[in-house]
Amino acid sequence: MKEEDKKQKEEENKETPKMKVKPEKKSTVSKGKELKKKLSEKERELIEFNDRYLRLAADFDNYRKRTGREIREVIEYAGEGVLRQVLPILDDIERALYNNDKNISEGSVQKGLELIHKKFVKTLEDLGIKPIESLNKPFDPDFHHAVLAREEKDIEPEMVVEEFEKGYVYKKHVLRYAKVVVSK
Repeated sequence: MKEEDKKQKEEENKETPKMKVKPEKKSTVSKGKELKKKLSEKERELIEFNDRYLRLAADFDNYRKRTGREIREVIEYAGEGVLRQVLPILDDIERALYNNDKNISEGSVQKGLELIHKKFVKTLEDLGIKPIESLNKPFDPDFHHAVLAREEKDIEPEMVVEEFEKGYVYKKHVLRYAKVVVSK
């Protein structure tokens, strides 16, 4: 039976011809040209992207250096405006010292010093520096530094009764705490 099966299969194979599908063949030459063309395109893209990357990296490095230099300058010259506003007061003090003739009365010297003091306080206020009001106010550790505590008649405890050194605030920051005496 085995032989018969073989023969039958051979006859079936003869009767139904096998169809072979042949793909369209491109010549190897044209495939090679296409691949070379694609490769050269990708190489150009790589060069372009690499160039963009290098330019961007250089731009960023220049930006970093420029901003660093600008920040250093801002820090170095931050007090310049303050100094410009203080210089006229120094000029007034120098004039008062060098023009101190014997003919000037003590009252006019006192008056001159008061004017210089007033000008200096105004300059500080213009810069945002204000004195801390302490006398007869409740003690506040955020603005006051208690140097002494003493018994005071007819005054509530924890009230500032004397100021040894005036305190100052710059905007919202304390530049110097007021040194005060507090009632017990």
